[in-house]
Amino acid sequence: MKKIFFLLTFFPSLIWGQEVLRRNLSEDGETYIKASVATTFWARYYNANPNTTINGTSVSRVTDISLRRLRIGLQGQITPKLFFYGLFGGNNYNFNSNKTDRIGILDLYAEYQFIPEFSIGAGKFGWGSSRNSMRGSGSMMGLDSPSFALFTVNMNDDNARNWGGFAKGQIQNLSYVLTIKNPLTTTIAEKEGVVGYAKRAPYKQYSAHLKYDFWERESNKTPYTTGTYIGAKKVLNLSVGGVYQKEMMSELQGGHPKYYDYKNFSTEIFLDTPLSEKNNALTLNLGYYHTDFGRDYVRNVGNNNVAGVSSQEYFNGGGTAYPMIGTGNTFFFLGGYLFGKCEQFTTRIQPNLSIQYSKFNGLKDAMIAYELGANLFFKGHSNKLSFCYQNRPIYNQQKEVSSRKGAFIIQYHIQLK
Repeated sequence: MKKIFFLLTFFPSLIWGQEVLRRNLSEDGETYIKASVATTFWARYYNANPNTTINGTSVSRVTDISLRRLRIGLQGQITPKLFFYGLFGGNNYNFNSNKTDRIGILDLYAEYQFIPEFSIGAGKFGWGSSRNSMRGSGSMMGLDSPSFALFTVNMNDDNARNWGGFAKGQIQNLSYVLTIKNPLTTTIAEKEGVVGYAKRAPYKQYSAHLKYDFWERESNKTPYTTGTYIGAKKVLNLSVGGVYQKEMMSELQGGHPKYYDYKNFSTEIFLDTPLSEKNNALTLNLGYYHTDFGRDYVRNVGNNNVAGVSSQEYFNGGGTAYPMIGTGNTFFFLGGYLFGKCEQFTTRIQPNLSIQYSKFNGLKDAMIAYELGANLFFKGHSNKLSFCYQNRPIYNQQKEVSSRKGAFIIQYHIQLK
């Protein structure tokens, strides 16, 4: 933790007076090195899942403050053809994680561009198969990226990143990226009749993503897409993508492992456009995702979870966890409206709504979770305050919805770049 507080206090104070954390390597600025520091804080109150415990104590409500994300970026165009990208930091620094807090390597890769239509790169990266699996944390419209789209997060990857290689490019309005990755090994014991990650030497994982821009082109310089342009860009695009990994999942049948290939497919539409001279704007993000992890697989996820569970009476587990990822079909909607500029009030206001509807094979009832929120942009994404109410279903062991729980979160995000 001492290292984290040093970076959050001492390092920003050294650079606060600089207009841009960038050093040009050539007079025309074509080659450069630049840095960034971003932090996202959460203050949260939520109704906990049934039978939730913290350090062995039963709790029904939880209030906490945490550092949801820390990002330290360093990138550079070393030559007109050679680009490198590094991102360091971590997630979920909370009162229950002080013994495991660390600053790790999130991204670290180099890329060589032969022509604008074709580049290759290698290292650790977050290039993936869908827009929402590559959402940039510094420009999100909702409180979080939709975590269901991080399909294997922290199971056989590291914060949705892996080591591997990629090829990408832009052919007029068409952008593409193809990847081959080395998934992490898993050590979870295989269970009789329960599908989970296979405990074996993993096969390579392959992914592809294609996107067509109808209006202004979006950059694909780095893996991470923009959640909302706050009225600064007119964008409409359609994208498709998919992932495949042989025998990623398994279960024991009569004591012998049965393996399942992992496959997913997605298609997404993204719209972000100003509506008038006052710069009021509309942002829409719609997606369909088909995921196949094997027979009836369902995974509970709770973002920034600090709790455990005392019994298995309910399916969700403890804290804020709910069935977010699984074999089946998911529809996702995220929409926001940016109010126009006002001379008397410089802060921009953007209410937003997101809904995840998933029909997982392993659940009897559909999974519906939603968020209602609002952003206050003091200086774009570099200085913003967000409010959010989240609502999630509680499932019993018969895989039916028995009740619902809510959470209130205040988020403050600041970035120096």
